[in-house]
Amino acid sequence: MFSLILRRSLGQRKARVAIAVVAVMMGASIASALLMVSLDIRDKVGYEFRSYGANILLVPESESISISIGDVDYGSVTEQSYIDEEDLPKIKDHVWGENVLGYAPYLYSVVYVGDQVAILTGTWFDQVQKISPWWEVEGHWIDDRNDTTRTMVGTTVARILDLELGDTLDIAYNNSGNLSTSQLTVAGIVTTGGSEDNQIFVNLGLAQELTRRQGKVNTVQVSALCIQCPVDTMAATIEEQLPGVEAKTVKQVTTAEMNLLEKLEQLMLLVTALALMASALGVSTTMTSSVMERTTEMGTMKALGSPDSRIALLFLCEGLIIGILGGLLGFGVGVVFAKYLGQSVFSATIAPRLSVALAAIGLSVGVTLAASILPVRRALSIQPALVLRGE
Repeated sequence: MFSLILRRSLGQRKARVAIAVVAVMMGASIASALLMVSLDIRDKVGYEFRSYGANILLVPESESISISIGDVDYGSVTEQSYIDEEDLPKIKDHVWGENVLGYAPYLYSVVYVGDQVAILTGTWFDQVQKISPWWEVEGHWIDDRNDTTRTMVGTTVARILDLELGDTLDIAYNNSGNLSTSQLTVAGIVTTGGSEDNQIFVNLGLAQELTRRQGKVNTVQVSALCIQCPVDTMAATIEEQLPGVEAKTVKQVTTAEMNLLEKLEQLMLLVTALALMASALGVSTTMTSSVMERTTEMGTMKALGSPDSRIALLFLCEGLIIGILGGLLGFGVGVVFAKYLGQSVFSATIAPRLSVALAAIGLSVGVTLAASILPVRRALSIQPALVLRGE
């Protein structure tokens, strides 16, 4: 009997039910679209930020040695320390290892090119390409880590030394009176607008051999995708893996990342909340109109002995059906909307998610039931005696 009344109720008010379903669908479509975009774009924005450089810098812990004679303190000097190259794989050997997109070691030294002094930097060029894709390179990258004959020079160095692609230069390193020399061919000219423009880059192995510092590096730049975990947590985890190494976060980069992601999520949450409120208002208005139209029906049911719980259940079941239909349709529209937003705004493909579908239906049902509370209370307040007298 109850199901028959429910079917007739919905069938006799197809237009109003359709309006309510459309209202719920609009809210669910916006909510599901923004939720899908938020889940996918958070990672994609994080990857986009990683194209602007590393966000963690590893440096060796240095010890200060106090110098004093008698009661006279002459201050302190810092002992030069290094990071062992053999320990570098540990950077990814932890629970957040998959979030480490790349890491590039650097070994710095002062060399001579003729009568000019220059900074020689040894690194892994394949890793530099991962963590610093913004480098502008005229010519070619050095892909082979065993290449000891080619170099990449900063644009300022190239201008001062009058170097062009294919030119050769002789570098010399003075190690306590012992000179180490190497002849290199310019494979690429680097332009970054930063300190890299003033450096001569070679493979790490060559720099270590020239300076007699085999297996040593000065610093390591790490590019980490810190979405699921804060960057400070990632840095602390890496410190635990590498004894004697201090991990410092690049505050400007990481702060900008987190602030932008938080503001993006807050904006999407606000728009979603407004859409759901509009849906709730539409459902509430429709249900209230339905109650006003069915005053005689409700009064007759109460006069025939129907308890308030049965009448409330009737309206709530109607709201449940409207919420499920609106949620399903809204998710379908939201998938199309999310794909459009992803391509037009973020240039990314947004994939449908089952979890978002369930969330959209759940939100729709919740909003619909919440919007039905006032109409249900209005229906329960109907006095059957007044209705039967036509008042």
